[in-house]
Amino acid sequence: MYKVDNYINGKSCSISTQSSPIVNPSYGSEIGEVHYATSETANLAVESAYEAAKSWSKTGLTYRAELILKFRQYVIDRSSEIINICINEAGKTKPDAEAELDRAIQALTHVAGIQHFYPTHFSQNVAGGIDIADLRFPIGVVAGVGPFNFPILIPILHSSMALVTGNTYIAKPSEKVPSISRLYADIYEDVGLPNGCFNVINGNKEIVELLVRHEKVNGLAFIGSTAAAKSLKILGVEHNTKVQALGGGKNHMIVLPDADLDMSADAAVSASFGAAGQRCMAVSVVVAVGDIADELLNKIKERMPSLVMGVTDDDETQLGPVISQENKDKIYSFIDSAEPDGATLVVDGRIRSNSLEGCFVGPTLIDNVKPGMAVYENEIFGPVLSFVRAKTYDEAMKITHSHNLGNGAALFTRDGGVAKKWSDEIQAGSVGINVPIPLPTYAHSFGGWKDSGFSETKAFGPTSIEFYTKTKSLTTRWPDPADSKVDLGFPRNDN
Repeated sequence: MYKVDNYINGKSCSISTQSSPIVNPSYGSEIGEVHYATSETANLAVESAYEAAKSWSKTGLTYRAELILKFRQYVIDRSSEIINICINEAGKTKPDAEAELDRAIQALTHVAGIQHFYPTHFSQNVAGGIDIADLRFPIGVVAGVGPFNFPILIPILHSSMALVTGNTYIAKPSEKVPSISRLYADIYEDVGLPNGCFNVINGNKEIVELLVRHEKVNGLAFIGSTAAAKSLKILGVEHNTKVQALGGGKNHMIVLPDADLDMSADAAVSASFGAAGQRCMAVSVVVAVGDIADELLNKIKERMPSLVMGVTDDDETQLGPVISQENKDKIYSFIDSAEPDGATLVVDGRIRSNSLEGCFVGPTLIDNVKPGMAVYENEIFGPVLSFVRAKTYDEAMKITHSHNLGNGAALFTRDGGVAKKWSDEIQAGSVGINVPIPLPTYAHSFGGWKDSGFSETKAFGPTSIEFYTKTKSLTTRWPDPADSKVDLGFPRNDN
């Protein structure tokens, strides 16, 4: 059993009145304990970040970028340690954890090149002798709240963008997977980041809300459930705290009659059951259009028994556990509701998972799902695939747009004209054509539409920098004093 403490102003802080167990989902057994920050220690973290920001914000952009590059190399050097923590705490398979680390390293590469996407606008001689420039500044103290399903990537994505733009940072990882964020604190210290620039506080929603309300916290980046995202966005407005809140997804994959059905079935199985369905971009609904439905359903069904389910310290495992017993019970309750609501349980994953000791849910396929059913309306966040039948493209689009979440969507077709029409019409933030999980690279925007995103900025891409910075416009003129005079009129662009 190990203990995960808080990290404030360059030092470990174990002062705590509350803690919770860290559970290995593969076995359902306790492996550690995480100490929660008290309100007093959380305030110390904010004060530390606030004081550090005074000098850190004045360091050079190139210096900060070079430090991120150095951090990147140290992360690579400790990759085995990071991956093993992810396997044990998050219940990820080794290939999935390795892929997440690869994405995190790519993020650091992108962030270190900030001078290539740090936009400033300058207009020379807009009027006689007058120049105008937009100046960009860090916002101050930024807090980042990470989800349990990406404990490697999200703390890196948030902290590197905050730090490289001159802000200081407070990490609040999921209490289920706290160790990697705490390890990052040690790595940032090793590469020479000044004390107070990166802090870690553990806790639950009360700590998150404290951060949003705190007068010295200027921004909070959040990825999690839609309900929590919406609540934090409202709280941020009330307290004038900048909040970038990304919520959940119920991602639809529409398969048209002309699509390659074997490729579509492979994609559906991969995107639905990878990471045990615990991705906000996972395909959770397949919409089969026309008379291909039965054939596509059977192709998906016949691929499911070959998925190797088991503990994630076994390299042969493809489908690991969900994060906790609580989540398993919730997913089971959705499966329970399917047939009473009128759907057809084609593959009941519980038959496979009931014999395992950990937090497992077997891959599940539900046919004849319709809007209004619990399995359709809710983000289940588990290996449960809903199969919806539509007679036409228009009906498929109507079904898809009826859902209040718009994180991602995919279309499988060979018809370029339909694909263009679909990409123009679909109401989602990240869309793919013959790509089931269309997660873009970091030079492009990522963030959901509708109730999947409560933010004017994106998690990454060109607009992400708008969250971590603020601008002021500077108007300058160096006139001849001999030309100075009193003029009470509204400024005009004469000359």
